[in-house]
Amino acid sequence: MKASEASGRTGSSPQDPAERRSSRRSFLAKAGGVGLGVAAAPLLSACGDDDGGGGGTSTGGGSGRELVVATMPGPRWEGALRTSIETYKKANPNARVKLVVSPFTEHYQRIATSLATDSSAFDVFVFDAAMIGQSYTKLAPLNDLFDTDAQWRDYYLENTPVEYRGSWDYEDQIYSVVHDSNSMMAWWRTDIFEQEGLEEPATFETMLANAKALNAVKGESGFMTTAAGNNFLAVLVTGMMWSFGGRWWENDLPEAYGRISKDNPPGAVLLDSPENVEAMTMLRDLVNEGSKASLNAQETENVQAFVNGVTYQQLMFSGLMQLQDPKYNPDSATKLTSRDFPIGGSNTDPLRTGVKGGYGLAIPKASKSLEGAFDFCKHVVSEDNEEAFIRGGGQPANIATLNKWAERPGFQVFATIAEGIVNGHHQAQFPEGGEFYEVLWTAGGKILTGDMTPEEGCKAMKADTEALLKRAGYV
Repeated sequence: MKASEASGRTGSSPQDPAERRSSRRSFLAKAGGVGLGVAAAPLLSACGDDDGGGGGTSTGGGSGRELVVATMPGPRWEGALRTSIETYKKANPNARVKLVVSPFTEHYQRIATSLATDSSAFDVFVFDAAMIGQSYTKLAPLNDLFDTDAQWRDYYLENTPVEYRGSWDYEDQIYSVVHDSNSMMAWWRTDIFEQEGLEEPATFETMLANAKALNAVKGESGFMTTAAGNNFLAVLVTGMMWSFGGRWWENDLPEAYGRISKDNPPGAVLLDSPENVEAMTMLRDLVNEGSKASLNAQETENVQAFVNGVTYQQLMFSGLMQLQDPKYNPDSATKLTSRDFPIGGSNTDPLRTGVKGGYGLAIPKASKSLEGAFDFCKHVVSEDNEEAFIRGGGQPANIATLNKWAERPGFQVFATIAEGIVNGHHQAQFPEGGEFYEVLWTAGGKILTGDMTPEEGCKAMKADTEALLKRAGYV
């Protein structure tokens, strides 16, 4: 299959040229990522931790030029790329690759400013799919490069599902080599569940019943989730809505990849639907039944709650691959397991649940080492690099790799990620996505704290979303 054929199934929303220019200006005027709303900082020179690349002509970085790769800190990003650089240099002894590591906000600022100024300071960005619609014209289209290596292309396209990688495509072009994946999921302590005779939380109704039974064993141990930070709660609200059979709006469909435009409008807003009201009622009841720390918990706090035996059942992301590591979690690593996000209410489709997330490797069009940068991206997701990538802390987007490693001790969660990135809802991919998520987390927070009933909160979501979409010109 050629890259052009694979990318033709992306369901992207075309925009007229004037709208694309306006959208791009709107995005580049803001800082990093959905909802951060911080003014973009001046472009910083390519500085940061150097991996110590040697001199000489660079196989992967162009004629004597060092490849500069920008990422965020943490095992999934920095750790996985550092080990990948090591294996890349072994295969290409003259290659020079520099890794620039920045905090999340600064990383997004680097991307925004670099693309806005057509800077050639960076060759590869760890890239958020939410930014594609506003920045794809500044990124290098990769279809032709994919087709220069048919063996690698087919391996990548066949094993990285289009339902997931399609988020990084736009208008029939591929703009990233998707290397990282994540999804929200249910976690629980198998030993405690067996002791109390509890069922696997395949539905939210079961999860709530379990929470009540677990609280009788130990107060507030029955449930915890990740709701800290505005975007986390908005993502959780979306995952709950999707799992109960709801939608943001009429054209909120899997093949739309969370995108809308003037040419592909959203249709009627459905955030006050019975399904969404039921989902928000369930989330409120779970939070009230479980740990009150859920309202402000960061993902690392969720991990510690399991490690320290504070909670026995949670909704969260992958857990940074630490929970099933006996060295990090000696008491319960082998007693924890995960499954795909539950379903609830009238939804009986296990293939429609939760929310997916992750990152790809994108190359700015201004890079002076386009072919070298692409060569490095290919290496990161290659079969030869999978062990180094995973041992460094990475969570691959390759389904075959995820399922193969899931059979090894400490990597059971990979099987859950493999399900979640296919079944989960996409995140918002339009210029006003940050403002839309603000609507979701504002009303969602009021529901969880009791300031609004689920019915009132969902009506507020609908009204504020309609106002936003009208102001943006989509309706």
